[in-house]
Amino acid sequence: MTDKKLEELIIKTVKKVIKKEISKLQQNNLITVSTQSFDIEEDTGTTAELIDDIYDSSSVSLPTQEKVELDHKLRELKFKQELRKDWILFILKDVVVYAATIIFIFTIAGFYLFTVIKGY
Repeated sequence: MTDKKLEELIIKTVKKVIKKEISKLQQNNLITVSTQSFDIEEDTGTTAELIDDIYDSSSVSLPTQEKVELDHKLRELKFKQELRKDWILFILKDVVVYAATIIFIFTIAGFYLFTVIKGY
């Protein structure tokens, strides 16, 4: 086969596979996909055999609704974990360190004031 014929065969095969996947998605009511954006031609012969071979090998799999929900929950948990981490860092850096610094400054100032007063 020449490169051009091979490229045409690949394009036709991909279009057929996309059409089958879209029809599966619409049958399972997972999501609604518009087929208007694809220029799909109906072919018979070797292309149909290639597509059947692809589906027999089960190499094409789409995420199920449960996987999508679990992925959403996982992202939500990661977000909450990041938020907790940010709050803990905020409390440690801004609240504890700031308070310790103020107490240290007042302690040093008080000690200095005490030594100055005691010296007179």
